Amino acid sequence: MKVLEIPVLESVRPFFSVDAKRLYRSLNEYQSFYMLDNMFLTKLGKQLSHLPLLLKGYHQSPIFLIPDVVLEESCRNIPTKERYNDYYLELFKQLSDTKQLYLISLESIFQLLENGMAKKQDICNAIKLLALEAFRVNRDIIKNLQRFDLSSSNDLPKLKQIILHSGKNAGERFIILFSLLLVHQYYGPAHICSDDGKGIYTMYSTFVNNENLFRLLDLDDFLTFNKEYILMSYDHILQLSFKIRN
Repeated sequence: MKVLEIPVLESVRPFFSVDAKRLYRSLNEYQSFYMLDNMFLTKLGKQLSHLPLLLKGYHQSPIFLIPDVVLEESCRNIPTKERYNDYYLELFKQLSDTKQLYLISLESIFQLLENGMAKKQDICNAIKLLALEAFRVNRDIIKNLQRFDLSSSNDLPKLKQIILHSGKNAGERFIILFSLLLVHQYYGPAHICSDDGKGIYTMYSTFVNNENLFRLLDLDDFLTFNKEYILMSYDHILQLSFKIRN
C-alpha cells in the first residue's frame, strides 16, 4: 500500500496487514470490527502504560481497521522517524500483538466488495450511492460526486481526491464511507472509535432521518441502523475497560 512507502513509517510497517483476502476471512468469522481515527490513536498512544487495560474495552471483535488516509495523517506533522516512533511504535506493536491490525484503502474495500457482489458496476454503484448519502452536507463533494463516473477500480484514485477535497476531516470521511460499505455487505456492528465532534458526530446526526441511506443498507430505520453503526468515544472505551475488569 502506497502510504507505507512514506519513510517515517518504516519502523511500523511490519505491524499492519494489507491482505484483503485475510481480512475477508476475518470479517466472515467475527463480523464486527473497530475503525479508529487519528485523534483516537493519539489518545491511546499517550496511555501506553494503561493500554492492556484499555484494550479490554474492545471485546466485541479482534479486528482493528485503520484507513490509509488516517495513517498518513498520523505522520503529517511529525518530520522524523525517531519522533514518529516515540509517538506510535509501541502503540502499533501492542495493537498488532493483541489484535488483528489492518490497513485499508478504497482499493482493498473494493476487493472485499468483489467477494460479495458479482458485477463490478454494482460495486461502483454501491460506493457512489453511499458516498452521496454519507457526504450530503458537503456541497462541494456532492457536486463533484454527481459529475463523477465511477465505472471500475481504475477510477478509485480520482474518487479519493474528490473525498479528500480540502483535506479537513478527510480521515473521518473515509472511516464513515468504509464503515457504511462494510455494513452494506452485512458485516458489523461497525464500532467507530472517535472523539471528532465535527468530522464524525456531526455527519452521524445527518443519518437520523435519512431513509435513502437505510434503504441502501437494507435496514428498516434509524434504530436498526444505530445497532449496526456504533459511535464509541475514548471515555466510553475507558468505562468499558474498567467495567470488564471488575
